Amino acid sequence: IDMTKAHVWDSSAVAALDQVTEHFRKHGVEVEIIGLNEPSAELHKELTGTLTGGH
Repeated sequence: IDMTKAHVWDSSAVAALDQVTEHFRKHGVEVEIIGLNEPSAELHKELTGTLTGGH
Protein backbone atom coordinates (compact mmCIF):
# COMPACT_ATOMS: atom_id res chain seq x y z
CA ILE A 1 0.00 0.00 0.00
CA ASP A 2 1.67 3.20 -1.16
CA MET A 3 1.12 5.95 1.40
CA THR A 4 3.62 8.36 -0.15
CA LYS A 5 1.18 11.26 -0.53
CA ALA A 6 -0.81 10.53 2.62
CA HIS A 7 -0.40 11.35 6.27
CA VAL A 8 -1.62 9.17 9.13
CA TRP A 9 -3.13 11.68 11.53
CA ASP A 10 -4.65 9.57 14.30
CA SER A 11 -5.57 6.17 15.67
CA SER A 12 -8.58 5.81 13.36
CA ALA A 13 -6.27 5.94 10.34
CA VAL A 14 -4.00 3.30 11.88
CA ALA A 15 -7.04 1.12 12.63
CA ALA A 16 -8.22 1.46 9.02
CA LEU A 17 -4.80 0.41 7.71
CA ASP A 18 -4.80 -2.54 10.13
CA GLN A 19 -8.21 -3.65 8.86
CA VAL A 20 -7.17 -3.41 5.21
CA THR A 21 -3.90 -5.28 5.72
CA GLU A 22 -5.60 -7.98 7.81
CA HIS A 23 -8.25 -8.47 5.11
CA PHE A 24 -5.61 -9.00 2.43
CA ARG A 25 -3.52 -11.29 4.63
CA LYS A 26 -6.56 -13.47 5.39
CA HIS A 27 -6.87 -13.93 1.63
CA GLY A 28 -3.22 -14.89 1.23
CA VAL A 29 -2.00 -11.54 -0.08
CA GLU A 30 1.29 -10.25 1.28
CA VAL A 31 0.94 -6.60 2.28
CA GLU A 32 3.57 -3.94 2.76
CA ILE A 33 2.91 -0.32 3.66
CA ILE A 34 5.40 1.99 1.98
CA GLY A 35 6.01 5.72 1.78
CA LEU A 36 4.93 6.77 5.27
CA ASN A 37 6.55 9.99 6.36
CA GLU A 38 8.41 9.85 9.69
CA PRO A 39 5.57 11.08 11.97
CA SER A 40 3.09 8.74 10.29
CA ALA A 41 5.48 5.80 10.50
CA GLU A 42 6.05 6.42 14.21
CA LEU A 43 2.32 6.63 14.93
CA HIS A 44 1.67 3.48 12.89
CA LYS A 45 4.49 1.62 14.64
CA GLU A 46 3.19 2.67 18.06
CA LEU A 47 -0.46 1.80 17.47
CA THR A 48 -0.67 -0.94 14.83
CA GLY A 49 -2.27 -4.12 16.09
CA THR A 50 -3.69 -2.48 19.20
CA LEU A 51 -6.88 -0.91 17.85
CA THR A 52 -8.93 -3.41 15.85
CA GLY A 53 -9.63 -5.91 18.57
CA GLY A 54 -8.28 -8.77 16.46
CA HIS A 55 -10.67 -8.25 13.54
